[in-house]
Amino acid sequence: MGPAAADARGGTRNAADDATHIHVLRFDGEAGGFCEFNNVGEAAIELVHFGLVPAFQSKWLGPFLLDRALRAAWSHRPKRLWLDTDTYDHPAAQSVYGRAGFSAYA
Repeated sequence: MGPAAADARGGTRNAADDATHIHVLRFDGEAGGFCEFNNVGEAAIELVHFGLVPAFQSKWLGPFLLDRALRAAWSHRPKRLWLDTDTYDHPAAQSVYGRAGFSAYA
């Protein structure tokens, strides 16, 4: 496999809502995962979807995609960036989120 790229421009933007941003991970031109943020440009941005297709898992591409997408989201200067997790998340999700700087909040 060749170089990976996380590209917001190559992704899709919800035409009805400029506050929704989608970042797509492409590897050798093939879409391997994505991050979707809502409320971009507001005080609190939500990471609503993050995931990789199975063939791209366990290759450290998830942290790469999340890092690139979070940098883009933080460039809009929100006061906070948050997400919800649940038992349906991939078993590695919690540790990936923790390494990206997220912390548990109840």
